[in-house]
Amino acid sequence: MSLVIPNQTLITSTLKDLVVVLTGGAQGVGRSVVEQLHVAGAKVIFGDVDDNLAQQVISSLTTTNTTGKVHFVHCDISSYPDQLSLFQTAYNYYQRIDIVIANAAVSLSRDPFAPASLTDEAILTAPTMAEVDINLKGVLYTARLGYHYLRKNSESEHRGDLVLVSSIAGFKECEGLVSYTASKHGVIGVMRGLALQAAKEGVKVNTVCPWMTRTRMVKGIEQGWYDLNLPSNGPADVAQAILICSTANRSSSSSQQHQGAVLPFSGKILWVGGGKSYEIEDRLQSLEPEWLGYENSEILKRGQEYLHSAGTSWDNK
Repeated sequence: MSLVIPNQTLITSTLKDLVVVLTGGAQGVGRSVVEQLHVAGAKVIFGDVDDNLAQQVISSLTTTNTTGKVHFVHCDISSYPDQLSLFQTAYNYYQRIDIVIANAAVSLSRDPFAPASLTDEAILTAPTMAEVDINLKGVLYTARLGYHYLRKNSESEHRGDLVLVSSIAGFKECEGLVSYTASKHGVIGVMRGLALQAAKEGVKVNTVCPWMTRTRMVKGIEQGWYDLNLPSNGPADVAQAILICSTANRSSSSSQQHQGAVLPFSGKILWVGGGKSYEIEDRLQSLEPEWLGYENSEILKRGQEYLHSAGTSWDNK
């Protein structure tokens, strides 16, 4: 685990005039990301299903004295046509997209595995798949569209950044949140499935996993958390982690980097706890021989080398 301390100079100097597409920007973490991008002078196009809250964001930012531009497009992240419209709008505005942030998510209180959902009567009705549709299917849509547009950029060494927002539930057991936990594990799966391929084309894919963050999602457990004096994040803390991922590979000098960030910053997981960001994927991978076994790890390495070699394809020809 490595503490990563954001370099504010790097963030503000590299984000100016970049075009950023973000899902779920009307409240919570997403709104904080939009606000911080705007202050840095980025051109932001964000999608959300809540038109009223989104317009409040637009109104609050258009009165500030900054150079950034902000646009809103109504977008249901679980709808591919809606997301396609979001990306097409951004590309038509600026003829490029530099950063894509898959942030939109939901957490439902009615877990389909709770006892009340497993009665003889309740079991006759299929449970809602909203968390899977939004948190995972929607992220797959964002990643696919984002990857497509980022690949269009001409800078082959670094064409752009794709940031996927998962959760502590993406790698820890979370009782009472089965569907949410499965969906957030899936987000890390998207990163691990795409990062190597995308890096070859200059697109860096990273994941942010926030712990307890003070948003509307945690109202049910908030007071008990504070009673135990456990650490928490503000939306701005998670937004900073997202901006670390968005800018880590954009430094033009070794003196202007995020402290603790190992470059190239690709295929990483930033866990955000107590307002601080920690990179955890590198350490997990380096310890593989210990938790998998040295012999198993060596055999797995050989298999992975074959699967990732040129000419190997999963297509059944």
